[in-house]
Amino acid sequence: MIYGLTSVLGIYASIRLYERYIKSNKKSPKVQAVDTDKPKLEAEHKPESLLFKSDENETNKHYVKLSGLSIVLSSARLFYVPLAVPSILLFTYTAVPYLRQTENSLIKNRKVDGYVLYSIADMMLLGIGAFASASVGIGLLHLSKYILSNAKERSKKQLIDIFNQQPDKVWILKNGVEVQVPIDQVNENDILVVNAGDVIPVDGTVVDGIAAVDQKVLTGEAQPSDKIVGDRVFASTMVLSGRINILMENSGQETLVARIGDIINQSIDFKGSQELKGEKWADSFTTPMLVLAIVSGPFLGPVGTIGILYCHIANTIRVVAPLSTLNYLNIAVKNNILVKDGHVLEELVHIDTFIFDKTGTLTQDIPEVGNIIPCSDRYSEDDILFYAASAEQKSVHPIAKAILHKAEEKKLELPKIHDSSYDIGYGISVELDDKKIQLGSKRFMQIKGIGISAEIQSKMETALLTGHSVILLAIDSRLEGLLEIHTIIRPEVVDTIRILKQSGIKHMAIVSGDQEEPTKALANLLQLEEYYFNILPEQKADIVAKYQNEGKKVAFVGDGVNDAIAMEKADVSISLSGASSIATDVAQIVLMDGSLLHLPRLLELSKKLEKNLSRSLLMNVVPNAIALNGVLFFHFGALTSMLISQSPLVMGTINALLPVNSQDSHLNGDLEDVSEDDKEQLIITDTGEAEGSSSEKNNLI
Repeated sequence: MIYGLTSVLGIYASIRLYERYIKSNKKSPKVQAVDTDKPKLEAEHKPESLLFKSDENETNKHYVKLSGLSIVLSSARLFYVPLAVPSILLFTYTAVPYLRQTENSLIKNRKVDGYVLYSIADMMLLGIGAFASASVGIGLLHLSKYILSNAKERSKKQLIDIFNQQPDKVWILKNGVEVQVPIDQVNENDILVVNAGDVIPVDGTVVDGIAAVDQKVLTGEAQPSDKIVGDRVFASTMVLSGRINILMENSGQETLVARIGDIINQSIDFKGSQELKGEKWADSFTTPMLVLAIVSGPFLGPVGTIGILYCHIANTIRVVAPLSTLNYLNIAVKNNILVKDGHVLEELVHIDTFIFDKTGTLTQDIPEVGNIIPCSDRYSEDDILFYAASAEQKSVHPIAKAILHKAEEKKLELPKIHDSSYDIGYGISVELDDKKIQLGSKRFMQIKGIGISAEIQSKMETALLTGHSVILLAIDSRLEGLLEIHTIIRPEVVDTIRILKQSGIKHMAIVSGDQEEPTKALANLLQLEEYYFNILPEQKADIVAKYQNEGKKVAFVGDGVNDAIAMEKADVSISLSGASSIATDVAQIVLMDGSLLHLPRLLELSKKLEKNLSRSLLMNVVPNAIALNGVLFFHFGALTSMLISQSPLVMGTINALLPVNSQDSHLNGDLEDVSEDDKEQLIITDTGEAEGSSSEKNNLI
């Protein structure tokens, strides 16, 4: 019977040698000329072309079918000997993917995993002539892989309906005439005409017209957004009313929705930085099972040894555990929560500390400018606002947007600024009309050597005591005015913090570049004992590290580039920046509609996933324990042991799919609504700037 084993291994070795020969003699591809006139849209513009890109599922389905045929041939050869050769060839074909995996584990990764044990068991079955049982073993491996890939495919196709709508043809302007063309013939800088009821097919800028655009697919916001000339629009959003002409910037795979699709694909494919729980659990069982098989071999014989090797949970747990995670990832996406890494959702249950960036996270994205106080009679309030807005017109910081919005309300015409010097966390300097304009915090003025009189210092302290932060303006190195900054707390913040406390989060803190008074006021309002003020962007990571050194698991919640370093350091990073910047967002989790109420929902989802995974582990361990005891004490055969140990594949799959058919898929109903009192716009203060000397910083840093 040994000829079957030697034949399979011989054929596999020949295949590998041939592949290496081809690889070593492979010639460099010829350089082809680039057709510069070729339209930018090369991909077929069907929904599947943006989000669903893999034929993995079809490959797995192919192997499942051939494995079934292999089982039939291997069984039939017992009655018709001439079928021996085709059955061996077909078995080898179906076994090649797992022999490759075994080779990779042993040679490249230098470890013995569950699939190595399965391969040893299959080869031993061939050695004793049990071809049909060996074929069943390979077939079960392919079936498990197909179950997972099929679930991934279905998930991707479901998400296509959410994130990707693309028309086949579009209208473009050519020489002032509207012409309908296939979407794949649209080039960069073409002008597209989109009417009410049409889906916007590209990313671009409105160059003519006005329209109400439904952007819910990207932002989760039900309220339509009015778009006028100069505004950006995105593919897969819909024009509800009006008509706009769009200058095309990105199309096909370059659009925002396509990049979101890429991130979703990565999430579904579990491209995590660490192993998922299924992998960890499977690896933890490998060594004990291998040792038990070796020790028991002399007493149980080859059949008993094979039975023990098949009692490993690797095959089933590596399917049902990722399947559970996959389904909860889908639930998160449908609730406007994009989790980029399946591992993060599994680990979120261990988070006990939340650190919130203040500006734009706990507060509204754009604050308001309150009182404008001139420091002398040289400049009026409008003059102070004019120079402040002129200095800030190239900045994207929330404070800058507030100042520019105030200038727009006042209908001030701002000059173009060609040069600026921005000190992150401190302030900005520009040249305007032979004047040197400097705008920033108290610390910025001190660094620049600009004196602050006792009178101005008193006005600043009065503003702080009354709940307002300040931005200082200097002209030609002389302090000329200050602007009070009022920030509005997000309406859901109070309820979010309360629910997080009820959920068991023991530690929460605020970090802010603002002064102590407004940061402390917000902390008191939210009943948080820990807060950090006058913090520069790079210092946020130090605060995260401080908590981690105390043994805490930290989630950092922020909204912008200034939080990138802290997000990289945190155990879990969460962004409120929304879908518009999702492709460049460093956070592991993005709240696509910017609502903080998703935080307790995330914790709830993670806890439910943990319970689901625990059930999956139990469903895998119990049948394998039964099979193992059957082999050790009741002389179960290899096939019996194999079938019992693989039975969790069905039970685990059903368990993994439970959240899809339960109320878990609708998280909104599991939490209390924000109370009307908490929806009031609570005015606090914020400058977003770091102020004061280093000795003034919170002594916890």
